[in-house]
Amino acid sequence: MDPVLIIVVVAAVVLVLGVVLVVIARSRSRSRRAALRSQFGDEYERVVGEYGQRDGERELRARLKRRREIEVRELEGSERDRFGQAWDSAQSAFVEQPSTGLRDADLLVQQVMRERGYPTERFEERAKMISVDHPDLVERYRSAHRTATELEDGSPDTEDMRQAMVDHRYLFDALLGGGDANRTRRL
Repeated sequence: MDPVLIIVVVAAVVLVLGVVLVVIARSRSRSRRAALRSQFGDEYERVVGEYGQRDGERELRARLKRRREIEVRELEGSERDRFGQAWDSAQSAFVEQPSTGLRDADLLVQQVMRERGYPTERFEERAKMISVDHPDLVERYRSAHRTATELEDGSPDTEDMRQAMVDHRYLFDALLGGGDANRTRRL
C-alpha cells in the first residue's frame, strides 16, 4: 500500500475521532450546564453572572461537593416544637419592637441550621449550602440577613424589616422540615 495513502487514511481517522470527541465533550458540557441550571435555578444565573460561565459552574459544583460532605439531619418533633415556640416569641417581639424580633429571627435561623448540621461560622458559607438545598430561598435569605445586619446602623425601615421577617420565615419553615404553610403568613 502506498505510504501517502496510509498517512491520509490515518489523518482522516484522527480527524473524525477528534470531531467525535469534541461533539461528545460539548454534549456533556451542555448536559452538566442544564443539570446545574435545574439544581440552582436563579442562583445559577447570579453565580455565573458574578464569576463567568466556567468559574461560576466550577463554584456551583464545589458547593454540591461540599454539601455532600456535610451530614445534615432532620429535626425531631420536640426540636421542631421548641424552635416553633422560639419563632412565635421572635414574631411577638417583632410586633412590639421590630428590630429585636428581626434580630431574634436571624439568630434563630442560624440556630436551626447549626442544630441540623449546616456550617454556621460564616454567613456566606451558610448561604452557599442553602443554595444547594433551597435554591429558591437563598436570595430571600441573603436579603433578610442583610436587613438584619443593617439594624446596627438603624437604616432599615419597618417595611424592610417586615419583609425580612417574612423571608426568614420561609427559610425557617423549610429548615424545620417543610413547616406548616398556614403558619407562614405576612406580618
